[in-house]
Amino acid sequence: MLAAFESYMHDHHLCEKDEKILVAVSAGVDSMVLAELFRRGAWNIAIAHCNFQMRGADSDGDEIFVRQYAEAHNLPFHTRSFELSTYARENRLGIQEAARLLRYSWFSEVMEEQGYQHLATAHHQDDQIETVLMNISRGAGIFGLQGMSPKREHLIRPLLFASKKDILTFASEKQIESREDSSNSETFYRRNFWRNQLIPDIEARIPSFRRRMAENISIWQKTARLLEGLLQNQIEDKQYVEGDAIVFDVEKIESSLRDIIIFEWLRPYGFNYSQVQQMVEAIEEGRSGSEFLSAFNRVIVDRKRLLLGTPQEETTEEITIEEHEHSVNLSDGRLEFKLLATGAIDFSQTHEEVAYFDAQKLRYPLVIRHWKSGDAFQPLGLHGKRQKVKKFFTNQKMSKLDKERQWLMLSGPDICWIIGKRIDHRFCITESTRYTMRMEWIPFK
Repeated sequence: MLAAFESYMHDHHLCEKDEKILVAVSAGVDSMVLAELFRRGAWNIAIAHCNFQMRGADSDGDEIFVRQYAEAHNLPFHTRSFELSTYARENRLGIQEAARLLRYSWFSEVMEEQGYQHLATAHHQDDQIETVLMNISRGAGIFGLQGMSPKREHLIRPLLFASKKDILTFASEKQIESREDSSNSETFYRRNFWRNQLIPDIEARIPSFRRRMAENISIWQKTARLLEGLLQNQIEDKQYVEGDAIVFDVEKIESSLRDIIIFEWLRPYGFNYSQVQQMVEAIEEGRSGSEFLSAFNRVIVDRKRLLLGTPQEETTEEITIEEHEHSVNLSDGRLEFKLLATGAIDFSQTHEEVAYFDAQKLRYPLVIRHWKSGDAFQPLGLHGKRQKVKKFFTNQKMSKLDKERQWLMLSGPDICWIIGKRIDHRFCITESTRYTMRMEWIPFK
């Protein structure tokens, strides 16, 4: 076992013997065997233990046990107690997810404070099989079949080569003491359900199941590495940034491959395959404006494109502009105002982001806000005809994100300017205009 451990560490370039390693030890047999393998191999290690106080005296007993092990072998020891139930409740998380977040956050703190270069966990081959099966059940795609990698940044998993049976045999032969967490036998948690019920049921019918799964995972990991470069090239070639959104040009993808490429693009942002199928259908059926949400992100269908961004918060924000003001800053740009005598205007330098108004027609304070359903104005060029702002946006081929970001300026109850786009016919300068208000929209880059 020790030779296999040393070989795995070397073959996967997990770390060097003179580097400082923080070993996560719970008191269970897996982490105790990991600590012993490191110790017997003369690696430079320290021990870290989390006390989640979920099992009363048993939790405190685990901490005492691990502390005594560290002291007996003259190893640096770090521990912290957590109010896990409170943290989970306040953050609306499951117990296991809350424990994972607290654990790894604290490990990072210890590593930074003490200068440890690697964090070692005792995930083994059986954990790997459980992870892959759980990924399959969640629809994780080809990369979910890889399971856990031996190394990810500072995190190393040196026991992925070993089965649970190997670990138990080594612990028995070397008389390595450990403490069993009674919650491991409960099927309430999803992983325990796979571990204690589903996988044993499969193995009862297919005795070689674990061995075959380990072989398959090795193949899938290599296959995924081959595919990753191809998929990344496809993704990078078709995505670009536009404003505060990431745009994905779906039209450039062969129709039969759209779902899988889009799925791999969106998977890190929390979207599932079912949502991707619905996105593809919306594109093919021309349902522009369709919106899809994950926990922290959203995708909007914009003709043959997908726009990825964060969900738009409902806002009733209004900014008022008094007559004496010369400029105002908005979240995405700046407006500048200048009162001119009409005869002094150089119209040769006009563009969409500059607007000229009959100053005497403006009613202060002016108000700036976002578009609302039912808004309408009289666009310059339509000879005084009324048009819904929504219709104007459609004619301008604006995406849903663009519509949400678009600012309107109001004079009294009337829209006088779709800022940076079009002024209202009622506020334009005429032959009788004496004073002109020049406004310029300067977007932040």
